[in-house]
Amino acid sequence: MPAIKSALLGKGFPVIFIHGFCETKEMWFPFVEPLAEQYKVICVDLPGYGESPLEQTQLSLEEVADQLADSFESEGIEKAVVIGHSLGGYVALALAERHPGLIQGLGLFHSMALADDEESKHKRDKALLFLEKHPVSKFIEPFIPSLFYDKRKSELQDEIRKSTEIGLQTPLNTIIAYTLAMRERKDRFEVWKNLPGPSLFIGGVNDTRIPVSVCEQHIEERDLVDGYIIPETAHMGMFERPSETLQMILDFLIKTT
Repeated sequence: MPAIKSALLGKGFPVIFIHGFCETKEMWFPFVEPLAEQYKVICVDLPGYGESPLEQTQLSLEEVADQLADSFESEGIEKAVVIGHSLGGYVALALAERHPGLIQGLGLFHSMALADDEESKHKRDKALLFLEKHPVSKFIEPFIPSLFYDKRKSELQDEIRKSTEIGLQTPLNTIIAYTLAMRERKDRFEVWKNLPGPSLFIGGVNDTRIPVSVCEQHIEERDLVDGYIIPETAHMGMFERPSETLQMILDFLIKTT
């Protein structure tokens, strides 16, 4: 089984950050560095991203979750708070379902527990067809900016540039494998609803990937939840609203650990 590469910062209770689609562990570093003063912060590269190899051409989110769980076990991590951005949230929910003993608390950061609807599956199919005909750069260069709130793109140029640079490192086979895995992922809303421990949900009012109605559904169906839907924010809150979202996570960790 290929090794999962991760970066560790600080000491204390483990807090695991899982990046999203066409991202790597590097995207978390400036954001989570302040947390390392109190926690053992672990930022992982999912298989196929960054320093973690992808040995198979097809994979499921369940397989990814199992690989992460094996990696955490080898590092002596028995309990952790797990926070996932977008795709990372899908993986975090698969972890919670398959390895519940690991989860002290779970955070969805611009993510959701629902499966793809037919429209979303159609969009993923269109992306796959596009990738058959064009280089990765033609996919990434418009995709990454689309994750940011339109009316703030000019002031977030540096963040968009850095995110795009990270995205351009993504191998074609990784993009294809995860597009298929996300399209076929199962609905885990019941997993989300029935999480025994505390949970965190961070959404954006202007996120075209996770609509406000879906954010509200996730918050309303949970008793133990810190729920936020941030104005003038799209899909990249760690860059769009770094101080606010960091404080939300810190408040959650203080109550959860």
